[in-house]
Amino acid sequence: MDEPRRVLELWTDGSAEGRAGRPGGWAFIAVRDGVEVARGEGGAASTTCVLMELEAVRQALLTARVKGWHRRSRLVVVSDSSIALDAAAGRYLPRPYAAQAAEVHDLARAMGADTRKVRSHSGAPWNELADARALEARLAAQADVGAARRSRRARG
Repeated sequence: MDEPRRVLELWTDGSAEGRAGRPGGWAFIAVRDGVEVARGEGGAASTTCVLMELEAVRQALLTARVKGWHRRSRLVVVSDSSIALDAAAGRYLPRPYAAQAAEVHDLARAMGADTRKVRSHSGAPWNELADARALEARLAAQADVGAARRSRRARG
């Protein structure tokens, strides 16, 4: 009898400041048996919250593929973003972000990833950590934008 595959949860979150075109950040935490096994985060100078949510899922799935986790674990993408989860499951490809959403879906489908929704700010520890890391990445991107503006003014 085959042993059931272990579950690897990919907790993801994105963060963006207000309207489109402002700095944003994304993060993921990979968790197996309640233990963090990897994390990633990054930011963008000009983005949207939806793009950052999709980027968090994309980066988590790319990491899972590179590490081969999908071959020995059942992957579950966990997010508070319905749009990102619907894109991963192929239920919805938001028109302005169709290319990014299609890439997320293709990655999820190729690795047989499932999805699970969690309410934002509901106290789920891994979701709160992903949220905090995404916010830190957004603030770093915002600081980088501010530094670049100050540098241009100083040269100017």
